[in-house]
Amino acid sequence: MTHEPGDDAVAELRKQLRGTLPASVEDLEPDAIWDLAGAVRTARRRQTEHLIQATEASLSHVPRLVRPVVRKVIGL
Repeated sequence: MTHEPGDDAVAELRKQLRGTLPASVEDLEPDAIWDLAGAVRTARRRQTEHLIQATEASLSHVPRLVRPVVRKVIGL
């Protein structure tokens, strides 16, 4: 089994997407796959930040005395 230059890029993108890739994506140039993996990583980080902000905003509707319990229950 030979190690192709794009194998690392494909593995990284599979890891980012948590699954298999279509053959057409695996056939892309390694630089394009690295760019796509970076874009997915950035999107996931941004999504996480937005979810945290939304959670904090929703907690503002919970009475202050109950917030610590609610945070503990939802795992914050």
